[in-house]
Amino acid sequence: MTSINRASTLFLVLTLIGFGLRFGYGVARYRTDLVRVTGSEFIAKWDYDGLEHVLIAKALLSGKGYIVDEVPGLESKHVRLVGREALYKAPLYEFFLAGLFKLSGFSFLLFFPAQALFGGLLCGFVGLITLETFERPTAAYFAGVMAAAHPVLVNSASQPYNENLFFLLFVATLWAFYRWLDTQRMSWAVVSGMLAALWILTRESAIPLFMAMLMFAIVTARRNARFYWSLSAIVVVAIGLIAPWSVRNYVQFGVVVPVASITGSALLEGNNDCVARESLLTPFLAQPCADTNRKVKELLDQHAFSERLRAYWYDRAARVVAVRFIVDHPAAYLKLSVRRTWTIVLPYNPRADQQPLQRAAFAAYWLAIMPAGIISMFIQLRRPRQQTAMIVLLIAVNLATMAAVLIHQDLRFRVGLDLLLGCFAGWGYSAALERIAARRRGRNRHESLLSPRSAAAGD
Repeated sequence: MTSINRASTLFLVLTLIGFGLRFGYGVARYRTDLVRVTGSEFIAKWDYDGLEHVLIAKALLSGKGYIVDEVPGLESKHVRLVGREALYKAPLYEFFLAGLFKLSGFSFLLFFPAQALFGGLLCGFVGLITLETFERPTAAYFAGVMAAAHPVLVNSASQPYNENLFFLLFVATLWAFYRWLDTQRMSWAVVSGMLAALWILTRESAIPLFMAMLMFAIVTARRNARFYWSLSAIVVVAIGLIAPWSVRNYVQFGVVVPVASITGSALLEGNNDCVARESLLTPFLAQPCADTNRKVKELLDQHAFSERLRAYWYDRAARVVAVRFIVDHPAAYLKLSVRRTWTIVLPYNPRADQQPLQRAAFAAYWLAIMPAGIISMFIQLRRPRQQTAMIVLLIAVNLATMAAVLIHQDLRFRVGLDLLLGCFAGWGYSAALERIAARRRGRNRHESLLSPRSAAAGD
């Protein structure tokens, strides 16, 4: 089998496994709801971020613009900034949902299979990345299957959350970037830039990782005229695809919002007086803080602003309060960063509101990924190849951004870290199987040499 055929088969098999696990779990979980629940009942089924995504998509379909639509009967739901501009959400996923709901109505009919497919493709690309990095098909299959079984990705595929799309674009961008680093062809540069733009437009937290990829290329790649032209193409294509949304925000509202206005809110949620009072040995859990809310309100009261843009102005005020806290209390900020770091590497957050079965699933997945992934990563660091070094850099940047800003209680921000460590874990499992097989072959050969028939043949 040629290398292209081998990679194609790997990609197809892992895509089918990832799709099957997500689709099967969704069918088992929602059963008759998949057909019965439609329209307003479908909208009312969700809460928190999932409902916000659906309400923004509904507003887009209704011609109201990019706002959180106001729907009667949802007053008890946890929805932010109803009736206001949804600048705290990156736009791609909302437009994706709007397109699907326009075709199928508000139902599971299209969005659930589409998200299951995104999850399947994600697994295929994880397999290709692992194959490219370690040149071991067994390692690639291990990594792809572990991506297919990720509890967060399997669970979120049947709900209106953007995890599967976001992490699909992450691994697809990384694989295309691999191809560009290897060939420095302009076609791969354009593909990398396009995928990176879509990735960032799904969630602005992709920006630090994309910048890390670019810096890695500048430091390690063969630098010549062809390199600089194609590198420029990546940046120009990415900026060119993101720019229309940024320009729209500035022209329509007179504010600079390149993708979304959420960084300040996230920074303040993770760094404030309330969470800082807890012990260094207490698992990190972001929570509302009355003192912080008062400070933000005082800043907002000092300026007249449009209620429609409350998300933007709140985010600016939150950023000011958070930065003041960090500057005035550097030791407390360091303690919070340390707490987030060690909380990230737990199987699950002990303070999170999760059922025993959920915790068991997270713990089982952690046991499969973390020990093998970390050990294998350090083994590989003794003689790192270019691709291995890039994955290690992305792991470090991913970990650093979560430690510096915020982690969610269900550790869904850690999915990217899990996928990358899964590549190393796949290599570790593959290497262990090869050693076991080699020892078995050696033992069988030794036994055959000592058998009576072999001894007689020798005589």
